[in-house]
Amino acid sequence: MTEKMVGKKMTVGEIDELLVKNEIDHAEEALLAIYRQNPDFADICNRLGQIYFQKGDYMRAKEFLERAVRLNPDYTEASLNLVVTLNELRQYGRAKEVIEQAQSRATRKKVPVEPFIAGKLANKHKEVGDIYRELAMFMESIEEYRKALKLSPGFPDIQVRLAVTLREIGVTDEALEILTRTTELRPDYLDARIQLGITYFSKGFLERARQQWMEVLKVDPSHAKAQMYLSFLKDSRERQPRQRA
Repeated sequence: MTEKMVGKKMTVGEIDELLVKNEIDHAEEALLAIYRQNPDFADICNRLGQIYFQKGDYMRAKEFLERAVRLNPDYTEASLNLVVTLNELRQYGRAKEVIEQAQSRATRKKVPVEPFIAGKLANKHKEVGDIYRELAMFMESIEEYRKALKLSPGFPDIQVRLAVTLREIGVTDEALEILTRTTELRPDYLDARIQLGITYFSKGFLERARQQWMEVLKVDPSHAKAQMYLSFLKDSRERQPRQRA
């Protein structure tokens, strides 16, 4: 909807200004007046969904956002808002469906996903993956992280999450490959190097682990994890019995 008059007094732009000023109740009243006259405007439904989300009324937010998506299945912003709302309601399976449907529509239309939208979708897959990981559903978690990286391959935090989860189920070679590539592409992302060291340590490559943690200290001499792991490595070596000559 454009900046035309809605109702008798307010434009959509004026309603948005109310939201910026945090005058949520006034904006809600104005939008509901429009909705009663024109219930088939997906944009109005999306805005109402956002308002109810801000007010903590997630069920009502879900109602309006689902209507927005039904009215305009290609309304990516409404789909993303719906996913966020469903996550708040712990309806993770439904949230996953909404993401996949949005992706499927974009694929069928052969329209490239804008980088900004792709990033937001990737973060939603990451969030779902994190939930699966907390529930020890590692294969499902890995699937979500891979979907996220298909959308946004350059997200180092998701690369690390995928590698750590793979390591936890024993797929250490792929974990090493992912972490090595991530440290090469993003040497400033120190968590990747920390996790690479842990993965080397898990395979018994103690010197390689030490090298990675030392590299972290070169960038950040006060890095607590690197200091802790190096201290542990040093102590464990000192505790080993010395061989007699």
